[in-house]
Amino acid sequence: MSNFLKTAVLLFLTALCTNTNAQTISAADQKGIEVCYNAFMTAFEKLDATNISSLLTENAEQLVPTGELVRGRANVTASLSGYMEFLKTQPKPDRVAQQNIAWQSRYLATDVILSTYTDETTYYFGDQTKVEKMTTAVVMRKVGDKWLAELIALTPVVEMPKN
Repeated sequence: MSNFLKTAVLLFLTALCTNTNAQTISAADQKGIEVCYNAFMTAFEKLDATNISSLLTENAEQLVPTGELVRGRANVTASLSGYMEFLKTQPKPDRVAQQNIAWQSRYLATDVILSTYTDETTYYFGDQTKVEKMTTAVVMRKVGDKWLAELIALTPVVEMPKN
């Protein structure tokens, strides 16, 4: 039998034997990643990079919207701190409304989860509004009894140019 046919048969048998429920996140793990997300968002709202640092693995990486890849907890923390210092110089909105759209999580391996979502934030400045969308992918690793971010990839959602 040719290698191609052997591979095709092996893939077919693997697909038949795969448990389609294997990707379902357990309730305990879902709660753990929500705890990490909520702590991250609380620290971010307070512009507190130190508390965010405690939610990252030592080897954390961040892919920022400019395309730069930042490696290591200390460097990601420094990058976030610099961004937060910039945010402190910006006008403060009267009100902010935020929602996550199409949140999905799945296991990549034991104690490794990929969570993806699109965040839509509306900033209100008097009678003016500004809407921003960002799609985020976070690889989380369970370290001890806590879920920590190992990779954060941020992609701004922008309209494609019309031809």
